[in-house]
Parts: sequence; structure tokens; C-alpha cells
Amino acid sequence: MRTNRLPYFLLFIVSVVWILFFPYFQQDFLTQFYYMPFLGVIAATVANTTPAAAGIVYFPILTRLEIDPTTAVQFSLIIQAYGMGLGTFRWFLTSKKLFIKNVLPVCLLGGTAGITISIVFLPIDNPELLTLIFNCIAFACTQIIFFSILFKRKYPKLHIDLTIGNTTILLVFSFIGGLLSGWIGFGIDTMFYFILTVIFKINPAASIVTSISLMAALSAVGTLLNFFFHEVPLSLWYSAVPGVTIAGLFLAAYFAVKIGAKNVLILFTFFLSVDFLMGLWTQNSIPMSQTIRMIITYSLIVYLLFIHIKIFKQSYNEIYSDLGEFKSG
Repeated sequence: MRTNRLPYFLLFIVSVVWILFFPYFQQDFLTQFYYMPFLGVIAATVANTTPAAAGIVYFPILTRLEIDPTTAVQFSLIIQAYGMGLGTFRWFLTSKKLFIKNVLPVCLLGGTAGITISIVFLPIDNPELLTLIFNCIAFACTQIIFFSILFKRKYPKLHIDLTIGNTTILLVFSFIGGLLSGWIGFGIDTMFYFILTVIFKINPAASIVTSISLMAALSAVGTLLNFFFHEVPLSLWYSAVPGVTIAGLFLAAYFAVKIGAKNVLILFTFFLSVDFLMGLWTQNSIPMSQTIRMIITYSLIVYLLFIHIKIFKQSYNEIYSDLGEFKSG
């Protein structure tokens, strides 16, 4: 009973603190960021039920709302440290077995090295280039997720032996993921999920939950680095806290059970694919003739339609297979 009451106690504490600090953020919240609680619900639900961090939702929406891309990245890290931290706590209460604990220190070490380099030593100050990098990485991540849905392989493992080879793989990929997380606000979580499922054959549920906890910890590291070397958009963070808190403690787990993480994932990967196409069409960072731009864009549209039809047919067949089993039973 006490465990079940903990989320409600945390919600109460956060609500009281939020109200106490409201006078300090009142003007920004009421005039500019009044929509952030609703966006926070959506982003935190995605972040805590799929292998895609909240930044994959925040970045395209905030930049479309004319928030500077660098600010969007800094915000993504600070809100993920909070929201995915709550999600990690909630999943820990639900099932401790879903955490592959022995790999987290190794990956956090590699990720910290990567995010330190990208934030402190090699930051990207060109907003258009940053947006293009985000769109390309997000598109690549969606394809990884699409194919993980289409190819229904068995992932029986819940443990990784930290041999020299395995440790090297985890360090290298977490370092790359840390670099991406510093530049675009996410990356190590999706990359980590891919490595766990494809290379190590880890159960997808355990891979998602473990990647959430890793992204939460690395986002906290990135936020501290931004605090000392750049800036942290506190008004944006404060405005998103109510929605993120509710989703992280309650709604994410509810949607994961009722709707299914797969369906939530398909919805937002479709959204990101559309955003990628829009970004590709309007970008000027890479010189490209209108003819080549049209050929690439329409080829990708055909490809994405093909993928979504395949996923729809698979889901359709699964539904009717389940109905057949139900009737025969």
C-alpha cells in the first residue's frame, strides 16, 4: 500500500513547490509557455513508454514555435532529467527485474565522456545545421524502430556478461550516444535500445526501461554542464513540469498497458518522419538543386508509405489471429 501511495505523495509535493514558485515564472508562463503542460504530457508519455526520449517530441515542436534550436536542446535535457527520472522511479516500483543494472555504470561513463565533449568542447552554434542533424538522426531512429516492429525476432535475455568485448561495444556506442545527446538532446537511449535488442538479444521491455534510466541520468549530467558553461531555460522547464509529472507518474504506465507502447511508437515515428521531410524540403545548410530535393523527398515518401502499409498489414493480421484464437477457445 505504501508503495502505491508514493506517486501520489510525490505529486502532492511537486504541486506545492510549483505553486510556491509560480510568482517567479508567472509572466513567462501566462504569456509565452501556457501550452507546455499539455506538450509535457505527450512528450513524457512517449519518453517513458518507448525507446525515444522526450527531446524527440520537444525539439521539432518547439523549433516550429520559433524557440531557438540550442534552447530546445538545453530544455530537452533538463526536462528529461526530471521527467524520465520520475519514469525510472515509477518503473522501479512496477518491476525491478526490467533494469539491467550491471551495464548502466559502463554506459553512463561512455555517455558522460561524449556529452561533455559535445557541450563543452564541440558545441554546434548553427541553428539550421543543428535542426538538420536532429531531423536526420530522428529519421534514422524511426527506421530502426520500424524494422524492430516488422521483424519480430525473439529476445529472451535479461542479462549481459561484461566481457572485454561486450564492455568495449557498450562504451563505444554510449560515447557516440553521449555526443548526439549533447548536440540534439537525445540519442543514447535509442542507440542503447538498438544495441541491447539487436546485438545482445535483450527483452524489449527491459531494454526500454533500462534505456529510460540511462537517458535520465545522462540528461542530468548534460543539464549540469549547461548550467556551468551555457544556460538552462528554467521558465520552459517550470512550465512543462505539471504535465511531465502527471505523465511520468501515472499516464505513461496507463497508456503502455491500454494502448500499447507499439501503437504510441508508431504514431510518433510517423510524426517525426513527416517533420524530417519538411526539414529536408526547407533546409539550406546542404547545397541541393530543386530537382534533387524533389527526387529525394518523393522517394522517401513512397518508402515511408510502403513501411506504414507493411506495419498496418502486420497489425491487421495480428488482430484477426487473436480473434480467431478467441473464437476457437
